[in-house]
Amino acid sequence: MKFWKGFLKLLRSLQWKLVYIFISMCIILVCVVYIVINYGLQSIYFDNFKQDMDNGFKTWREMRGIPESNEDIYNYLETKRDIINFRTNSNINLTIIDLSITNKFTDPNKGIIYSSDEQSKKEGFADEILNNSTENLLPLRAGKIETPVDNRNLIKTYSGKQYFEYLIQPEERKELIFYFTYNKEAWGPLLQNFNNLIIYSALLAVVLSLILGYLLSKTITSPIISVMHKAERIAEGEFDQQLAVKSEDEIGNLTRTFNYMAMELKNTLSEISSEKNKVVTILNYMADGVMAYDLKGTAIHVNPAAKKLLGDDIETRPFQEFAKDVGLEVKLENIVYLEELPVREFDTVINDMYVKIYFAVFTDTNKKPEGIIVVMHDVTEEQKLDSMRREFVANVSHELRTPITSIKSYTETLLDGAAEDRETTERFLNVINTEADRMTRLVKDLLQLSRIDNEQMSWNINEVSLKAIVKDIVERMQLEASHKSQKLESFVIGEIPTIKGDKDRLEQVVINLISNALKYTPEHGEITVYVGRLYNDIYVKVTDSGIGIPAEDLPRVFERFYRVDKARSRDMGGTGLGLAIAKEIIQAHGGTITIASEEKKGTEVTVRLPV
Repeated sequence: MKFWKGFLKLLRSLQWKLVYIFISMCIILVCVVYIVINYGLQSIYFDNFKQDMDNGFKTWREMRGIPESNEDIYNYLETKRDIINFRTNSNINLTIIDLSITNKFTDPNKGIIYSSDEQSKKEGFADEILNNSTENLLPLRAGKIETPVDNRNLIKTYSGKQYFEYLIQPEERKELIFYFTYNKEAWGPLLQNFNNLIIYSALLAVVLSLILGYLLSKTITSPIISVMHKAERIAEGEFDQQLAVKSEDEIGNLTRTFNYMAMELKNTLSEISSEKNKVVTILNYMADGVMAYDLKGTAIHVNPAAKKLLGDDIETRPFQEFAKDVGLEVKLENIVYLEELPVREFDTVINDMYVKIYFAVFTDTNKKPEGIIVVMHDVTEEQKLDSMRREFVANVSHELRTPITSIKSYTETLLDGAAEDRETTERFLNVINTEADRMTRLVKDLLQLSRIDNEQMSWNINEVSLKAIVKDIVERMQLEASHKSQKLESFVIGEIPTIKGDKDRLEQVVINLISNALKYTPEHGEITVYVGRLYNDIYVKVTDSGIGIPAEDLPRVFERFYRVDKARSRDMGGTGLGLAIAKEIIQAHGGTITIASEEKKGTEVTVRLPV
């Protein structure tokens, strides 16, 4: 079965189609030759037959004339039949019919004046001639004697034999018809020999066409087959395919064109692959989530950021489920067909994150929509920063309003007459002075933060000994610790090398950390300061046994104006900017500051600076 299928497939190939064409052309040519030769020979024999009969009849007319008596015609032809020159060929017969007699009697044979055909005495002979002859004889038999005879090269069948017929109607007696016949046996054998020769030639031509057609078609199809095989390998990804150009004809041009196409295709696909890799790399490493949906709502691309935001199963969920999950009441067809703007934008919240979602329609080369691109941009940080800015403005306004309100109220009281009481005046002035100092510290801290943020801070970088700084500050703050019966001590662990830094700023950081520990540690508490080296860093660690910081507040302690206990911190003179300034100073020195705390058990702040 497979053999026959393969064989049939082979026969349907281009090579065999060309062979079929060669054979068909050969057969058509032989058929044309066969028809032309048969028709031509018949025409030649008919023309010769006609010319001989005309010449013989003319000779007879010139010598004898046309007798008026039918009996004279019969007697003359019986005695001198060779004069008309039709007896020179045994295949030629003459029958003379008198239509005036034939049309009077039921038996047409009575109208036959003379016949050289041996079949003339057969009953129905004349009827068969008259009924089976050409259509030119029929009008004559019907009495239309004046109708001219139009002899045609037609072969008729009479008594099982084929023959030419030729009619002569003399002008002297139009009722007479000289009916000549020429039996095909005279030229049939020769024509048959020609036909046999043509058939043998046709068979030979078909065989030669088969052989030559196969060989010639192979010269055409072999390069095409090579191109086909190379094209299949190119389709499989092997683009380094080149064909040898062996001719300067159309096949050679096809080969050159194929080689050019393969080279251009390789370059084009290389560029496309490079661009695709760039796009894929960009999408994979984008912080924004990107998804693509076709017009049916099926996800055709989801980058890692989108999976991280919405889950790995987002690839299997249709567009409407995605829209429902992110809280958007939108439909795919509305985005694609009904919206006027090319880009649509929505704000939503996904997993406690603020996300801005953009929808953009992508099209094919004919500007026909093929789907939409969804871009999800996480704006949580921007929202937080915006919130922090608003909170910062509110905190600054609040921090400034409180001392200003106190100063104004005490000043108005003094102006209203309280200044006459010296004791009251001194107490009010002390309050005003304290509030003014508080405002000064606040403005000073704000200006310092502003200079750090705007990179306008002047840093005095020199060799600095953190061990000496800590020791000096601990000694200076012993008096403050003693007021609350607190134990303040420091320890140096190992050899501490000097570092490069701004001594005043580093002192500010250490003072802030120890001051916070003293403030938030109750009486009889302990504050310990450690200075040591850990690998390539020097660390300063301040630990206390104070009130601690709740776990939910730890991530925000370095924010500006953030206080765990706002009322208590403000009463202690804090601005809420100390730790924020300390963090900025340490980061400017290339270090880090961290804080660990447990509520009601104490706090530990660690500063690490590179050697």
